[in-house]
Amino acid sequence: MALAAVAAFIVLVGFLTMWSAIAAYITPGNESFSAKWADWLRGHGAGSIVSQFESYYYTSQQPAKGGTPKGLNPEAKAQVVAPRAKAPAQTVLPPPSPVPLVVSPALPGEGQWLPIGPLVNGNAAMYEAQFRADTVFTSEITSAVWMDPHMLHLSLVPGLTEPGGSWSHPPYITPAEAPSMLAAFNGGFRFQDAHGGFYLDGRTAVPLVPGAASLVFYDDGRVDVGAWGSEVTMGPHVTAVLQNLVPMVDNGQVSPSASYYDHAVWGQTLNTATVVARSGVGITANGALVYVAGPALTAKTLAESLQRAGAVRAMTLDINPEWVTFNIFTHPNPAQPTILTGTKLYPQMQRSADRYLGPTRESRDFIEVAYAG
Repeated sequence: MALAAVAAFIVLVGFLTMWSAIAAYITPGNESFSAKWADWLRGHGAGSIVSQFESYYYTSQQPAKGGTPKGLNPEAKAQVVAPRAKAPAQTVLPPPSPVPLVVSPALPGEGQWLPIGPLVNGNAAMYEAQFRADTVFTSEITSAVWMDPHMLHLSLVPGLTEPGGSWSHPPYITPAEAPSMLAAFNGGFRFQDAHGGFYLDGRTAVPLVPGAASLVFYDDGRVDVGAWGSEVTMGPHVTAVLQNLVPMVDNGQVSPSASYYDHAVWGQTLNTATVVARSGVGITANGALVYVAGPALTAKTLAESLQRAGAVRAMTLDINPEWVTFNIFTHPNPAQPTILTGTKLYPQMQRSADRYLGPTRESRDFIEVAYAG
């Protein structure tokens, strides 16, 4: 009798495994099968099992402690492009200050901001800096991108499944947008894990949560990051809001929720001490947007990296190698402006440098970076 019960249990587990795998396989979207399967399981009550497996896997795969890299990653060089409508000189932000370093001796160029991507009328609209995030994993490079919203237009794009639904913008960069496109980067968690909402096109797809960390877009081109309901609020000039967990940096300081072990605060997809690819975004004191990502970060070292990169308020975005993406686009042939060539912010980014380009539909929300005007 006991053997029969065990056999029946094994058959049931096998059937459920096969059923979930098939359901994941036919789920629309452009991510890998393993990512689809993990998301399907999370959406059907098995999130804790997936999180435990991922935490074990990424802990076993974490990089060795110590060491020194041979040097910084190759940077996407700044390029001169055809003139665009020039922003008034007084609205162009000054270049950012060097990133304070925590590892000594420094690598050549470590912490220095260099122009990347196309120049906008001779001015750098984006800078990149590379640095070590902590004194433990000293062979791993973290990257930051500084963006000037006066020269750039940043916009939130809804994903096919996150948040899903019907929108005026398809879940990819369109050919009409391509001539002005400079970069694109990942959004936040799945909304069942984000403890936050999504607002776009004058409607709320997922309810906005008071106190949630929010990336806010305005109709005059400004962007901001802050706690919803206090530092940032709804108003007639708000065009989009993306929320994800709670602020990591506030008032220029790493959040006082500082153990970063509270899953109710920092999410449940992975243990917050797990060393894995993570990303985040913040706003500087003069209104520049800063994106930070690296292949070997904890929640705390991500927060510290955002602060060191100049963010006075910041939030986490997505995590895991499957989802952390920042691609810089160039136009290799002026005669064909709709053709874009992508370059990854750093080589370990798992997804293609063509991620977000149509006609392939992107599963999750993301942010486009284009010329202003």
